[in-house]
Amino acid sequence: MENLIRRNTPDIADAFELREIEPCDGKNVYEVFCEGGKIVICGDCKISMATGYYAYLKKYCGVNYSHCGNTELNVSEAPLFEGRLRKVIPQKRRAYLNYCTFGYSAAYWDWSKWEKEIDFMAMNGINMPLSIVGSEAVWYYTMRDFTYSEKGALSYLSGPSFWPWQLMTNLDSYFSLTDVKYIESRAKLGKQIIDREVELGMTPIQQGFSGTVPKTISKLFSKARITMAKSWCNFPVTYQLDPTDPVFRKFGTALLEKQKQLFGAYHYYACDPFHENEPVNKSKDYLFKVGRAIDDMYSSFDPDSVWVMQSWSLRDKIIKAVPAGRLLVLDIDGTGHSKHEEFFGHDFVLGKIHNFGDRNSLNGNIKELADNAYASLNAQNCVGTGLFPEGIFQNPLYYDLAFQMLTEEGKIDLDEWLEDYAYRRYGSRDEHLANAARALYKSCYGENCGGRETGSVICQRPSTARSHTAPNDCAEVKYDNKVLFGALTELLKAEGEFKDGYAYDVCDITRQVLSNCCAELYAKTMEGFNARDVRLFERSSNAFLKICDELDELLQTRPELTLYTHLEEAGKAAFSDKDKENYELNLLTLLTIWGPVNRTVNYDYAWKEWGGLIKTYYSKRWQSFFEQLAIEFPKRKKFSTVTKKQFNDRNTYLGDSFYKSYAEFERKWLSTVNPEKPSDGDTVETARTLAEKYEKTVMES
Repeated sequence: MENLIRRNTPDIADAFELREIEPCDGKNVYEVFCEGGKIVICGDCKISMATGYYAYLKKYCGVNYSHCGNTELNVSEAPLFEGRLRKVIPQKRRAYLNYCTFGYSAAYWDWSKWEKEIDFMAMNGINMPLSIVGSEAVWYYTMRDFTYSEKGALSYLSGPSFWPWQLMTNLDSYFSLTDVKYIESRAKLGKQIIDREVELGMTPIQQGFSGTVPKTISKLFSKARITMAKSWCNFPVTYQLDPTDPVFRKFGTALLEKQKQLFGAYHYYACDPFHENEPVNKSKDYLFKVGRAIDDMYSSFDPDSVWVMQSWSLRDKIIKAVPAGRLLVLDIDGTGHSKHEEFFGHDFVLGKIHNFGDRNSLNGNIKELADNAYASLNAQNCVGTGLFPEGIFQNPLYYDLAFQMLTEEGKIDLDEWLEDYAYRRYGSRDEHLANAARALYKSCYGENCGGRETGSVICQRPSTARSHTAPNDCAEVKYDNKVLFGALTELLKAEGEFKDGYAYDVCDITRQVLSNCCAELYAKTMEGFNARDVRLFERSSNAFLKICDELDELLQTRPELTLYTHLEEAGKAAFSDKDKENYELNLLTLLTIWGPVNRTVNYDYAWKEWGGLIKTYYSKRWQSFFEQLAIEFPKRKKFSTVTKKQFNDRNTYLGDSFYKSYAEFERKWLSTVNPEKPSDGDTVETARTLAEKYEKTVMES
């Protein structure tokens, strides 16, 4: 714990004294007070101490620590104070991370980033993170033990961006690995991560086994019951080893033993049988036998093991087979417990998923967070809270509150919290800043903004009829864009020197306001086209493309919001030029086509309004679309791009000649894109210019 303090606030590290105290009625607790010129942090464990340390920093040093701006604490003074900060934490388990987060947000993190993230977890009270980094090495070395060649083992393992979906049993061998040095690096990194988590008193959730195997394993076990699983999202079929087959325990235990050898064994093992798929055997008692077989494997490997399962694709008959105390359910969207009879008495964590694909749309119901669903839930087997976003680099206000609620006992006053947040986020008591936070609550973080985020029209694959930008989003803007613009103008009215979070939010809110304007401009463009109103069509389509250019210029002033920065990060994870090209292609494909190429239904799932990505990809698609409309304009025949077949209410990827030409552009882009480096432009002044330019447009819409 001393090292955590020194890593994060070196200038004031000597101001603290740490003391261990007893739990309060079996619950985690911390106390912070001043004594003998020191700030004394007491806790029943290191996580409690870390949470108390961060509580002090927030209350007395005005700290906001975030993934989006304010990514460093930068505290130089440690004020003494009177009285005590004390909190008893009712939630025993505070879980964190979704499999998808490891693809959309953290695929290319090195130790420096993970070290910061683990400290961030501890300060926010998280004691049960999903810990799957290095699982590639577990699979690789296990397959080698089972006589697979180096190439054979590597070729089965998907690339960094897509590896999480292989762990979830959705796919395999996609952008396969090619370099054993990468495997070695992942083993080293995974060990560093888990060792640090354990050092701080966390309980890592490690990877388990539910039966997905290479097809070629049948050559080793010719009598094993291996069946084809149904294709997921048009990807090639995967292969399922029947959990009731003796080979299942043999291979699964080998994986668990290898994981223990590489990282240690910490009793909690995650797997989701038939995730987003269907079991081949439909007999009445088969699922019960599956549950019993998987639990038997875990218990024989580790008598203290607990199976961790997501509620997403949970099956009642499976969990009914697991003895009491041997299953922990992660209710990742907070609704599963009511659908599955409170999970039949098994322990569960009440969660919130919030984001899909790490899309940077401003969205979230903060009143729902502040009302604290955990506190009002009458379920003795609910043992904690969890935060399970698919991505973490968006919505800083929402997540500041969401992390806080992981350890709160009751409801909180949003008016007070917003005023405090504005001070911590921006570093000033200027009333305009507090007004901006309140306007965010009245707009993108209002009560109508729960559930799926609003899709970006800029990032949508162009069509004559707008629907979803991606699966799991909506086209509707759920709030008044004028009110959101009001938040921006309030920020810009404030005077003084502000923290980095200020510049980030000015950029982010400007981006969202103008993105919302593009949704209206698209509607006007189509109105002009359908009415054969040349002036309306040209004015609206040109304005749409102009905003795209200007947004790209704005976003280029924030390196973390540029394609260049993320592409560079992916390349640095490689040990050879071949892998560098592979990892860059991993990232670019995830952001755009997703895959499989030519048969994708997940295209644009992970859309981002980023500098360099708008300019080279999204804007180019819209420009060609508007040009096509201009060609069709004088024709009497009605022109439509809507395809007959639809998946998730979106056009089929290769639905007609129009979209086939798009696919050709998109595939070529993957191998030719060369985004510009971030600019040294002034974020706030660039945003101010745009706000002044588009004020009339927003207010008259």
